[in-house]
Amino acid sequence: MAAYNAQTTLARALNGCYARAEDEACALIREALVISGDIIPGHGELLIRLDPLTAPRRTQALAALCHQISQARASYPGTDLVLRYEVKNHPGPA
Repeated sequence: MAAYNAQTTLARALNGCYARAEDEACALIREALVISGDIIPGHGELLIRLDPLTAPRRTQALAALCHQISQARASYPGTDLVLRYEVKNHPGPA
């Protein structure tokens, strides 16, 4: 139930930054929760840098969501490290 509530909350946060949010928000969040990325500790922060999603428009929506979440300035539990989320640039055409 907690996973469903988290997914639903994140999907709702996509409204306004993803044109297909009504139809695809939950699928985008499911994809985002299983992609790889990097965890980079820094001075006073913990950067979570996610790999791009399957389509540039989905990656842009995830980047907007990461920006919203990062603005909360939540700390990693048990530390003073502020969590910051971002998405790597989508690779261009070969």
